[in-house]
Amino acid sequence: MRHMWMATAAAATLLAGAAPAAAQTCSANPCTVAVNASATVNQLLSLTLSSTSTDLGTPTASDFDAGQLDAVGPNAQVKANTPWHVDVVGAAGTFGWAGTGTNPNKNASDLQWGTVAGTYGNNMGSSAALFSGNATAGTSQDIYFRTLWSWASDIAGTYTLTINFTLAAP
Repeated sequence: MRHMWMATAAAATLLAGAAPAAAQTCSANPCTVAVNASATVNQLLSLTLSSTSTDLGTPTASDFDAGQLDAVGPNAQVKANTPWHVDVVGAAGTFGWAGTGTNPNKNASDLQWGTVAGTYGNNMGSSAALFSGNATAGTSQDIYFRTLWSWASDIAGTYTLTINFTLAAP
């Protein structure tokens, strides 16, 4: 019985020493043992805005006469290890409004935007790509705004619109 216990203990010791990936040894001169190294790289995407608020200005009578007022928005910077795109859209179909009287329900599309000052080919009423690219350690883009103002419909008050910047991999 004692021999059987010692044999079982010796077998258990041998099994415990055998790891799933067995150690490799060599005894020649020279001697080389290969080791496999691996890493799992996840998809990484980072979007940083230079500011989370933008002052669209306080329109004057001249701005109402011109029907617009321009403003500089934030700078968006992307870091990614995969192809990507940044889309921009208003979070609601109309501006929020605080004031006296009846809410004018100013359309989000009255806030136009572009990537070059003076050129506004998009509006916050529909999603559009601000910029896109391939893997990068840092690519940035400015955004410029033009708010349309109307004597007939834009009454006194405070207008706000949340703008969503969405970074995604295709």
